[in-house]
Amino acid sequence: MKNSMKKLALILLSLCLVLSACGKKADNSAAENADANANSAAENSENNASNETVAGKYTAGTYTGEGEGFGGTVTVTLTVDENAITAVEINAESETPAVGGAAAEELKEQVLAAGSAEIDGVSGATLTSNAVKAAVTDALNQAMGIEVSKADKAEVADGTYSAKTPGFGVMKEMELSVTFAGNKITDITTVCAGSATQADEDEYSPIYETVEKYLFPRIIESQSLAVDSITGATVSSNAAKTIIAKVIDANGGDSSQWYEKVAKSTEEVVLNDYDVVIVGLGTSGVATYLSAAENGATVFGMDAAAKIGGNGTNTAGPMAVNPARQVANNGGNNFVDPDELFNAWMEYTENDAKPELVKLFIKESGETFGWLEDNYDFQFLDGMFAFYDVHGWPLWTMYGGKNGGSKDVAYLNSMEKATAMNEKNKYMTELTAKSLIVEDGKVVGVEAEYYDGTVYKVYGDSVVLADGGYIGNAEMTQKYTGAVWHTKGMTQCNGFGISEGLKLGGALFNEDVAVEDHIANLDTIIRSDDYSNDDKSILASLVQDMSYTFIKSNGDAFDPNYNGLGISFNAWEAGANYYVLINEDEYNAIKTTGLTNFVSPMFFNQGGAYEAGTPVANIDEIMAMGVKYNDVIIADSLDDLSSKLGFKVNVSDIHGKANGKVYCIKGAAYVYSTCGGLDIDTNCNLLKEDGSAVDNVYVVGNNSLGVLNKSNKAYVTYGGAAQGWALTSGRLVGKDAAAKYAK
Repeated sequence: MKNSMKKLALILLSLCLVLSACGKKADNSAAENADANANSAAENSENNASNETVAGKYTAGTYTGEGEGFGGTVTVTLTVDENAITAVEINAESETPAVGGAAAEELKEQVLAAGSAEIDGVSGATLTSNAVKAAVTDALNQAMGIEVSKADKAEVADGTYSAKTPGFGVMKEMELSVTFAGNKITDITTVCAGSATQADEDEYSPIYETVEKYLFPRIIESQSLAVDSITGATVSSNAAKTIIAKVIDANGGDSSQWYEKVAKSTEEVVLNDYDVVIVGLGTSGVATYLSAAENGATVFGMDAAAKIGGNGTNTAGPMAVNPARQVANNGGNNFVDPDELFNAWMEYTENDAKPELVKLFIKESGETFGWLEDNYDFQFLDGMFAFYDVHGWPLWTMYGGKNGGSKDVAYLNSMEKATAMNEKNKYMTELTAKSLIVEDGKVVGVEAEYYDGTVYKVYGDSVVLADGGYIGNAEMTQKYTGAVWHTKGMTQCNGFGISEGLKLGGALFNEDVAVEDHIANLDTIIRSDDYSNDDKSILASLVQDMSYTFIKSNGDAFDPNYNGLGISFNAWEAGANYYVLINEDEYNAIKTTGLTNFVSPMFFNQGGAYEAGTPVANIDEIMAMGVKYNDVIIADSLDDLSSKLGFKVNVSDIHGKANGKVYCIKGAAYVYSTCGGLDIDTNCNLLKEDGSAVDNVYVVGNNSLGVLNKSNKAYVTYGGAAQGWALTSGRLVGKDAAAKYAK
């Protein structure tokens, strides 16, 4: 096809020259038209981004393209005949279900209507929309037999340009400066990373720093936007790619030509003779690594993310029972009687938790604090504090690095110290476990893939499954917890350890414990700079204001108050979403007299400076903003609202008002992790369905947190139980594995 178009261009160009030589005025016009047509034909034959349908343009068939969205890879499968797109399928499972996932159907219709990648996209789902455009372009290029080549790229003018797009931060959009020279990207610099809260408005998070450290250089090296996103920082990675694409398109280039496939390594590396191999280097994996190394084991650790620490570095602190230094600061008096705590624990979990594991945690957790402080770079506060438990027992505190250092630095420094204990010790980030290696029925190692495609086979006497649960696996969260959740935590926790444990015949134990939920906010947090933080904060306040009527995902009335502390700790009980209903009188009162309460959350705070009792004259515009982002549904009645939501609203009135308009705001829980998983014994060895232990396979942290909790109930509320178990189980397992297997 390409050669045919070139021949057509040459024929038309020759015709132009003949007609021009004749000197006929009328024919000059024809020649000019022919010349223009020839140029157009030649340009179209070379233009990889052009998706306009012409006769015979495509080779009939089915083609699949990829693009990077909000949460990961979005795939689009197109069926084409010789002239047009006839069918479209979009797989956006990696996207936030209520945003990118919900937008997929509308984007599908847009692609069918346009017959190309030239679609408008969906408001509030910018990154998903861009991913679909890139994937459609990829698939159509395949249908046209076009391979994207560096040499074919439209010229981007030399210069330094900036652009921005919503990323993970909620205070500002992410903004980058990108420099081009000779149609190549020569520099990428952060102007604004976006910020998660007002407090860190001008700071970069360690997660975002992995994008600067790894993604930017890889884009520059490959001159392609098809490089893999950084695991653990997917949203920021994909936002960065979107910004660079915007810069290309705005300055003479065509971003669809910048997705040349990046070659993957076919190398295989074999590492033998480790005592302990650890999958996951979050809190539990790091604790295991430190403990095993100091007790003489040779240790290899891996994590899919580009940084260690996992979700542990995103949380404030752990639980511990009577840690020695803090007890001494309390005049030598224990904070809690262990027997009373055990009895209360079993009562809360209705005896569903395993008593021997509860006792183990109560006995050993306090020692964990001293171990980390005495030997590594961690520092805990001098006192213990009560969390949200009714007993008021001081069982929780905060921690970081010594001398005011961050947790991220503490984790890194401690890992480096443990690695230096033996020249064989090693750990790798961006190394994703793919399967356990089983020989003659015994686990002998782990097969994993590095970000560049290199396959690693790491052999060891024992394997520790420390990969943090399954919050990043939509299929598992739907199966075990009944929903796919919005997350505050990192989503590289894809259930590998639990899945592999099941393959070994392992048993589950309370795998359906409620997700770790401490945050509630709008279903789609509005990150666009097109709106003020004041307006965004007012809408976010309304979805957390308990003076209004709340309903669950099934339409039933819902009491959002958890022990008098608000919606954040029990939003999960409403299902994947909850809804706040405001009647017409209440709405008008907001406009004339203001909000009764202004809820300013600890997390995802957008910095609004509004004061309660101040009339919100522009509430109509704020609601229109919410409608645009699918956060607000305005209905003429409760029946109309049921129709628009797609389920029956099971309340007869809203604060006594049965008729009139209803303003419905859609909220969601934002969770850190899952809390249920595999069954273990007191050595933290995997237990099979028949009750026997797999002696060289250990399960720590959130992969086994179900043993301390109750099925389908929030995990115990003493504060930091998940973090405390991760640190304590890791310490115990490292010591046990070293004693069994260190050579």
